[in-house]
Amino acid sequence: MKIILSFLFFFSFLYADKFDVIESVKISEDLNSFKNASYLEYKDKKVKQFAIKVKLKKKNYLDKNYYLTVISDYDNMTYTNTIYKNYNHMMLIKLDKTAPDVLYFEYEYDTPKRPGFRVKVISQSEYENLLPYEGIIYGVAYGIIFCAFLYYFIIYFSIREKYFLYYSIMQLFVLLSLIGFMIVSFKPYPTTFAQTLIDILENMSFIFTLLFAKEILNAKNKLSFSSSLINFFLWINTIDIGIILLINYSLLYEYMPFYISFLIPSLLGLLSIINGNKNAIIYTIGWSFMASFVYMAEKDLIPFSGIYTIHFAAPMESLIFTLALAFALRRIVKEKNEKEKLLIHKEKLASMGEMINNIAHQWRQPLTHLSFINMNLQMASYDEKLSKEYLDEKIEESNKQLEFMSSTIDSFRDFYKPQKEKENFYLSKAIKQAVDIMAVLLEKENIELELDIRKDKKIYAYENEYSQVVLNLITNAKDVLVQRQIEDGKIKITIDSYFDKSFTTVCDNAGGIKKADLNKIFEPYFTTKDSGSGIGLYMSKTIINSHFKGKLRVENKKEGACFTIEV
Repeated sequence: MKIILSFLFFFSFLYADKFDVIESVKISEDLNSFKNASYLEYKDKKVKQFAIKVKLKKKNYLDKNYYLTVISDYDNMTYTNTIYKNYNHMMLIKLDKTAPDVLYFEYEYDTPKRPGFRVKVISQSEYENLLPYEGIIYGVAYGIIFCAFLYYFIIYFSIREKYFLYYSIMQLFVLLSLIGFMIVSFKPYPTTFAQTLIDILENMSFIFTLLFAKEILNAKNKLSFSSSLINFFLWINTIDIGIILLINYSLLYEYMPFYISFLIPSLLGLLSIINGNKNAIIYTIGWSFMASFVYMAEKDLIPFSGIYTIHFAAPMESLIFTLALAFALRRIVKEKNEKEKLLIHKEKLASMGEMINNIAHQWRQPLTHLSFINMNLQMASYDEKLSKEYLDEKIEESNKQLEFMSSTIDSFRDFYKPQKEKENFYLSKAIKQAVDIMAVLLEKENIELELDIRKDKKIYAYENEYSQVVLNLITNAKDVLVQRQIEDGKIKITIDSYFDKSFTTVCDNAGGIKKADLNKIFEPYFTTKDSGSGIGLYMSKTIINSHFKGKLRVENKKEGACFTIEV
């Protein structure tokens, strides 16, 4: 982009001619004596009047169809010797046998100003197939690049991978550079401010290109030499921005071909592939494409104007890298799913531990009762008072305890049994299932549990999963009450429904959650317990969000923390 801008605008009196049609472009201030047009001479010079003489090589275009485009201060033109038509922002002159060998343009200003004139030769193909649709070309290019910027900027906030952010910002600077380039293309020459701004935007786009390459290729960890090379070019581009602010144009790209900017990440991608990173293949193709395209533009190997060339290349680069990032996104999602499966497995193991602990507490009383029954039978046998009636009474009593223990096993088995299909159930039923399991443990810790059913609601979902979430919230409340040694500990569960939504609230009186921890409480592996895994609340929120399309949130109330399930 830089080299094209330099050729077309920076040397504003030099002509753009890929087809060897223009022999010379000369300027005159007195309208009589002409000399070669020079950017350096007229960069800051102001004139009241001037004339431009364009000498053509007629033999080179008689058997071909070419057009001459002239961008100048059209309103200040006082004379020309050629036939032309106004086309958008330019004068358009057909080069045929009727065209003069020497074209003459004369301009006069009300007040002295910098002379503005730019001439370019285009082909018949460009005239017919590109020029009429340049607005569409620009619009499509900007649309593709803006969508790439916005899409991956949004993805970054969900994935939190830096290369999505770097790529997004790179696309933003490319877009701004192209828009600046397009605006300047309507002018006879760029202003100093426009030249400075576009140079800075292009440098910034390359800086974020390097940051993107460094991050996506994991150069810091896997390619130490590549990382050092990237850091070197990051520094010189940063320094070049400082130079641009001082002298108003890029010094770095005055001496270094711009295609080198894309050749560097291409070589780094190739090196990454050699080191076994198959994910770098598409990135390398994208960078190689841009390096080749810009090289051909520098060497005038593309038979179209630079402005169209770059408006084709930039969105094509966006599409190639979008494909590459799509594969990266797929890999990240797959890794996230694997990680989530691991978390679910860990949560199941933790739940099984809680289940065994609860069963032990549930069975402790009936086992003690059975022990007393056996003792009574033994003592009756020793005293020879073991009558048939007494034996039947104790057998019936023991069977009741065994039935209780059996029902406990059934309750826990049904509670943790995975459900393959959704079903209709009342929230109160699912919540009571969790309450019943925790009852003995809460009684042991002298914690009061209050269930307030204000307005019950039937929902169509997975009952066991809802019960497990409530059980996790009750367990957390119990743990914090015990950990903080709260006297008269209390857990209150409220069920309510309004606006076609159900709300289950689990509150405790343990004093609440620290403000610094409120935003982290649902993050995986974050815990305030001495021996917690930090995955219970994360999995609870995931279950409510994914399987119930609801919300799980927390807030501090006067006495303690309140978790609300909204479904």
